[in-house]
Amino acid sequence: MDLSDDRLQFAALLGGGVVCSGLADFALARAGYTDVGAVVWAVGYLTTMLLIWYIWVRPLDLTGPDP
Repeated sequence: MDLSDDRLQFAALLGGGVVCSGLADFALARAGYTDVGAVVWAVGYLTTMLLIWYIWVRPLDLTGPDP
């Protein structure tokens, strides 16, 4: 499996960021730290989305055709 492929990197970042944040939230909530778990999930999810935007979406040229 070649991790230099952008699709695999995208999937790994998306899956890892969302899943790890969710598991951390679950573990903290089970330990009685529901508010801390919610903050950890929100920060992890937001960081994942910002990285995806910065690496893959921002460089796209989203302009229409010239009139």
